[in-house]
Amino acid sequence: MNKIDFEKNKLNLLKSRGQELRITTIDFGNKITQFYKNPSVKNLNSIFTKKAIVNLTATAAISTMSLFLTEATQLTSFVYKPRIDKPKLSALFVANPTIRYGFALDTFHVAENKVKSDDVFVTMLTKRGLKYEDADSLTKAAKPFYNFNTIQDGKPYMVLSKDPTKANEYFIYEPDAKRYIIFDLKALTVKEVKREISIKEFEASGKIRENLWETLVGDGMSYELTDKVEDALKYQVDLRKFKKGDEYKIIWEEELVEGRSVGVKTMKAAYFKKSDDTKPIHVIFFDNGSERGWYTKDGLPMRDGFLKSPLKYSRITSHYSKNRLHPILGYHRPHFGTDYAAPHGTPILSVADGVVMEARYAGGNGNYVKIKHMKPYESQYLHMSRFAKGLRPGTKVKQGEVIGYVGSTGLATGPHVCFRFWKSSKQVDHLHEKLPQVSTFSTTDRARFKLKSDSLITQLTNVPFLDENGMKLQKKVLTTLRGKP
Repeated sequence: MNKIDFEKNKLNLLKSRGQELRITTIDFGNKITQFYKNPSVKNLNSIFTKKAIVNLTATAAISTMSLFLTEATQLTSFVYKPRIDKPKLSALFVANPTIRYGFALDTFHVAENKVKSDDVFVTMLTKRGLKYEDADSLTKAAKPFYNFNTIQDGKPYMVLSKDPTKANEYFIYEPDAKRYIIFDLKALTVKEVKREISIKEFEASGKIRENLWETLVGDGMSYELTDKVEDALKYQVDLRKFKKGDEYKIIWEEELVEGRSVGVKTMKAAYFKKSDDTKPIHVIFFDNGSERGWYTKDGLPMRDGFLKSPLKYSRITSHYSKNRLHPILGYHRPHFGTDYAAPHGTPILSVADGVVMEARYAGGNGNYVKIKHMKPYESQYLHMSRFAKGLRPGTKVKQGEVIGYVGSTGLATGPHVCFRFWKSSKQVDHLHEKLPQVSTFSTTDRARFKLKSDSLITQLTNVPFLDENGMKLQKKVLTTLRGKP
């Protein structure tokens, strides 16, 4: 908490606790620092005195200050009063130092900047007073931690120096929130410092407004968590069918550094209840050592089977039909596929693992790909603008892998993919097929999963739905967690 916050809040907080207040003033030479203290603390002045400070090293002084702030109430104000009749405290000591990257920044000249698109790291170091050979050597020494030859545009960095008129002393770069790299420009050494990461569990609930993605993000969930939720569901649930009023509950773990989120560790469990369906959907994360992923409450893998759609975001413009009026030819004929409209260039995904049978151009089909999956299933994707790089007959593809891009080649009125599905060599409506799921659990794993699943389902049941004020508070907590206002 900063000094202004203390000024505004601390005195009222102490008064609300009914504590008797007394002011202790400690003279630091040119700084008079005031503390409010609880009079119940014994011998407080003997803990931290002016005489002791003058004789302390910087490290010991900071340590003693920490002890004082533990025993007394928090620091409430700084009052600056110039004094020339007393010796100043060593410049190394700062009563309330700003510690960052392991340095007391108040004792350095600090220059913060961001990497520019035309910056070369070796040159960035030579501008700080290093010879080219030394800068190149440091760059190579840092390679086990980070390849500075590909330093990222827009990333912040910090330079520290005792005297800004002389060569800089430290160059600090933060590749991500979990670590930072310190270059000692005098000793010509480099080290990586990994931040301490703590894990904390969170719960959230709410109701769908427009669609799942916009609702979760709007309710304070991160893009990363929202993506994990959709990834867990997309193999068994048509994400487009969520509608206003549908319910959700989510339990997940965040990785925290200094109280701020640096990423989602695990999406542990989720609950979804559609307003027009009496049976809720439960998703449980389980790791048995050899396989890890999301499962139904009965232990069936969510990922097994087939994607409900070959596009992540789209809308159906034409369903499977045995008698459809063709929009170009102008007469009725069977349409043994489902049309998904999407912008030109949208990635098209293989709905399951398989082997490419065909990838070519053919008349009304335009550019198309046909894939053979586990018996007895095959799938086909028409009207592509282009194929994925390297895709050809015989190529093995994974479920969710990009095989091409939306276009309007062949007989097409606009950009879309006509998706066709075969079962036992006969074209069928994939939206009405009950596609297979197979459990891979051993007897032991099945027992372990049931214990975990029962516990998480009970926990989900106990997550409450919130009123309007509760939802605002939930959003505030989650957005603040990521360092947003």
